[in-house]
Amino acid sequence: MNSFDFNSAGSPRALSEINVTALVDVMTVLLIIFMITTPMIQSGVQVDLPKATAAAPDLAEGLVITVTSEGSLYLEDRELSISQFDGVFQAIFEERQDKPVFVRGDERVPYGTVIAVLDKLKEHGVTQIGLATSLRPSRQ
Repeated sequence: MNSFDFNSAGSPRALSEINVTALVDVMTVLLIIFMITTPMIQSGVQVDLPKATAAAPDLAEGLVITVTSEGSLYLEDRELSISQFDGVFQAIFEERQDKPVFVRGDERVPYGTVIAVLDKLKEHGVTQIGLATSLRPSRQ
């Protein structure tokens, strides 16, 4: 039976290097998965936005308020009535006053409903308000 003497000059040594190739492969796959799934997660409540030729704002930068075609009101992903909106919005907006607020109104929602939401935002002192649209395809 042979025994190994790890202290002698010709003895095999333990591998002390980390194989980073597998780590890089796994991290690349995870990065690609997150890049694909993140835009799908951000959309939240499904609405048909009005079409416009201007570029749409980056909704990830601020608070998102959604008004559905049925007139339901969502703050981020939480459904609220117009009476609940004041208390919940004030609590969230105090922490994020430097962020813009985006209103995503379905194209079939009555104009007065969106104006009521904008009026509530002005009452809370919001100065940076954006209206979200989807990009109209260009004709070539």
